[in-house]
Amino acid sequence: MASASIGGLLFSSAALIAALSLSAEGFVAPSSHSSLARSYAPASDSLPSALYNRQARRKDKKKKKKRSSLIVDDDDEDNAPAANSQSYKKQEPILLGGGEIGFDSEVGESKIPVATSSASSQSSKSKLDQELSGERIAEEGIVGESVTSAASVSDMPLEPGMMQPDVTTIVTDPDTGIARIQQGKYVMDKVTGKAVILSSLGPEYRLAQMFPGVPPEVREQYRFDWKTVTVPEMVEQLKQACTVPLKNSQTGKEWLGVPPFPQISNPAVDFVLSNRDYLGHRMKKALGRLKLRSQSQFKKEEAAELRELWKHFLLLEDHISAPFRQIVLNAETVVGPNFGNLDMKSYCNGELYERTANYLVLKSMVAHWEKKYNDAMELDALPDDESAFMAQLYTGDPKRYLPDPPIIFRLAEVSRITSMAQQMVKAFVEEEELFDDLPAEVKFIESALSIKGGTALRQFMLEEFCPNENVDPASLREGLKRLYQQMFNMQSDPYGDLTMTLWNLCVATSVGTDEARDPYEEYIANVKGTKYENNPGFFQTYTFNHDKNSLVRFLDSSKTIEKGTAGSAEDVSRQIQGEALQLLGFSFGGGGSPNPATISADSERVEKDYDVPEDRAIGRPHMMGWLDLLGDEELTGGKKEEFEADKWEEVKS
Repeated sequence: MASASIGGLLFSSAALIAALSLSAEGFVAPSSHSSLARSYAPASDSLPSALYNRQARRKDKKKKKKRSSLIVDDDDEDNAPAANSQSYKKQEPILLGGGEIGFDSEVGESKIPVATSSASSQSSKSKLDQELSGERIAEEGIVGESVTSAASVSDMPLEPGMMQPDVTTIVTDPDTGIARIQQGKYVMDKVTGKAVILSSLGPEYRLAQMFPGVPPEVREQYRFDWKTVTVPEMVEQLKQACTVPLKNSQTGKEWLGVPPFPQISNPAVDFVLSNRDYLGHRMKKALGRLKLRSQSQFKKEEAAELRELWKHFLLLEDHISAPFRQIVLNAETVVGPNFGNLDMKSYCNGELYERTANYLVLKSMVAHWEKKYNDAMELDALPDDESAFMAQLYTGDPKRYLPDPPIIFRLAEVSRITSMAQQMVKAFVEEEELFDDLPAEVKFIESALSIKGGTALRQFMLEEFCPNENVDPASLREGLKRLYQQMFNMQSDPYGDLTMTLWNLCVATSVGTDEARDPYEEYIANVKGTKYENNPGFFQTYTFNHDKNSLVRFLDSSKTIEKGTAGSAEDVSRQIQGEALQLLGFSFGGGGSPNPATISADSERVEKDYDVPEDRAIGRPHMMGWLDLLGDEELTGGKKEEFEADKWEEVKS
């Protein structure tokens, strides 16, 4: 397939045409080319209800064995491999898929704190067996992890017999009445409000949806001059590209402004795509900080305009990355159920866009599990005494402390999954039919992660990789940054580890070039002091009043637990419980609670401002109030929020 190097991405001619397809109506090409208009399947009239019969659930629960109130060990521990800790040969894993390390079949007993369970798992399989078979860990009321997907304690799991919704939906938990997210089968495009539908015109068009670009003349019109451009100039150009003529259909008033949510314009999409490697999440941060800066200076109109532009840019990012996220989601359904199958061609073969997504899922899986392996190694090396109490708390995934943890976290089990994930990536890369024609920026990841040192990496890129792949270094660097921006829009777990490695590669390959310049730094990193005059990204924070019975005051007044003197977890728990009882008004040693009838009216006077402890105030002013400058508009986007209580009327006798 003939290809051209445009913007650091390798596209066929058809893919370049399809790159024009982003618009408010979907991905639509200009009239001079074949139409890429996307059609959306009509919503089904027979979609199952998100709610299910609460009474039936209660009856079903009564049939189950009554759970013990005592805490017992996790049943899955019986299935973990046991061996003498001295027999385990510790091996330094090369982070993030950089090598092909192996692990012994027997691993020493882990010192990681054992999570406890109040009941055995509903599944007949152990958690490790569920993961190794590519399934999600099954736990009641929790969406457990799989080898390619993260666990979530907030998402609403599907009940037996329920159909997964087409797009992610907010449903009400019938047991608690709390609104929870139920993940859908497809990614929703926020502009259309419907599921992303990939182009039916062929695989090259889908590749263009996955890695969108613009024609050279459009790129020339909107492209930044990175040698001299500043953040205010980028923000102003973004604002101009997003501004369109608006009209009030009722009053006839016309003006120029940012389109209301969820509308976007073609020029705005073209502008973002032309500078995708320069915008992305750093522009998100910069816009957010500039909005807070204006707000802290009580510039209400300017803060509102920046917020409007910020929200619109977030919408553009979501819209542009939606097809990429859908294609990667499809790849998860291919890789996950085949975990452990080293015959990669039997399920990872396909069109170029599919194989690219399969590789990214595999590589992200390796990066994620290598991080979990390192956490397990660190926890396993901690001493078994109180001095390591805090280190055990903040190392690794805190979901392991849940009664029935929906994750795998013990060293013996994690090492098995990590080793198999690395073998799968190795098998994929060794299949020329699968790997050799992937985009250059994707192939570079595999080679770069096995090279130590920035100088050696840049030398390899200039002298070996770019000549062999017939791509110039500037295009490769741009392609890496565009891939990074797409990956940054994925969920951080499990894609965050590979995404941060991509950013490190972007920085390392840019050293010594004009692209190493970073105009964002002084706006988002606070490198120029804490004054408005010399720091363009600074905004003054402040302390708040807190109610007498608030958690903040409770923590401020509690005893300081010094490192190494906390004692056991039970001692800490007793201390906190005792202080909480005092906080709630219970006295110890007699006296009892005060009689409400005898409380003086003086106690009902307005409470004084809270005197914030100096070590927490650190010189900040108190109650400036600028966070409330935009009022209800900050929460409702300018729309008045209505409550049921607002409609209540006093009953007159």
